[in-house]
Amino acid sequence: MTEGNPTITPSITGVQQAKREIKNNALRFLNASGFANLIGRKYGGRGVILMFHEFTHEPEALLDQGCRVSDFEAALRTLVSQGRDIVTLSEAMLRLKDPLSRPFAVLTFDDGYRSNLELALPIMEKFDAPATIFVPTEMMSRSINAWWLGLRQMFIDNDQVSFDPMGVTFEVADLASKIAALRQVVAWVWDDFSRVEQLGSVFTSTNVSLPDIVDEFAMTEEEMIKIDQNPLIEIGAHTTTHRALSYLTDDEVMSDIGDNKAYLEEKLQRQVKHFAYPYGAPSISGTREALIAKSLGFETAMTTEAGCLFPDHVMDPFLLPRQDGENTEDGNAQVACGANGVFRALASKFGSPIVNARPLS
Repeated sequence: MTEGNPTITPSITGVQQAKREIKNNALRFLNASGFANLIGRKYGGRGVILMFHEFTHEPEALLDQGCRVSDFEAALRTLVSQGRDIVTLSEAMLRLKDPLSRPFAVLTFDDGYRSNLELALPIMEKFDAPATIFVPTEMMSRSINAWWLGLRQMFIDNDQVSFDPMGVTFEVADLASKIAALRQVVAWVWDDFSRVEQLGSVFTSTNVSLPDIVDEFAMTEEEMIKIDQNPLIEIGAHTTTHRALSYLTDDEVMSDIGDNKAYLEEKLQRQVKHFAYPYGAPSISGTREALIAKSLGFETAMTTEAGCLFPDHVMDPFLLPRQDGENTEDGNAQVACGANGVFRALASKFGSPIVNARPLS
């Protein structure tokens, strides 16, 4: 323990837990009662892009992270029961141009986790449901600064962590305190992404090896190439380094995105049409990044801003809304409400249902 650091045992406060329970109970009610479907008449648009990352049977083992496999299967069943087709991104853009097309959902998985293949793909095969996996180059080379995985592993492995960048020592002897500590530190990084550079010394002092962790959780380059040949999987671009793009210069953004596209196209021997911004908002400063993605020849680019797809999105589809599909307590209700635009309705205070549908230039 570092001398002088105050020692704290983080906890999830009663207020925080109450807010979480209220949110999840509200999602369940909206889904079960049919109110989500009513909201969807205005906010559901023609379809929705859903975002996932890791899949797991036990989110607790990942400190309350990832999508529970049973929830994923329930969500796909719900989408189909709503009369939606689960389609590729390219098909979704075609359907936006056709007023007679059926409603749809698109599955997207960020970062290239092996659980996409081992856990999600067997469920997708049951429903003949395609997905796009957005892969950063350095995830394949094992050189990525996967700080989010490092922080999680740090708290899984250690009951005490001297976290000098924040000037505290965390006592985390049980699951609840580990989850609370991880949330606290991740929120600290999100407040200022330049803080990522301060984490290396903490990982060293806690014996966290990022390459080893990435090797455990991410697919290999060989697996990526092979799975791209599966008719249900398409690999998309996700930058070279997975840094927050808004913190980079124009030239750095161009190379970080463009080099990833070139790498993937060389490995896959085909054009890579679709791109997703790492982290969402921290990678988007106005329209700069969207214009760069457009100039590089992508057909679409995904944000993480909640909302559904409307015909207006075909004008310049480089800031497309994408609904988070992960909820460790009720992923099915999360997806059902997201597909009906509930989160967009709440974020806009029941204002405009359309997100980022405007010409870039």
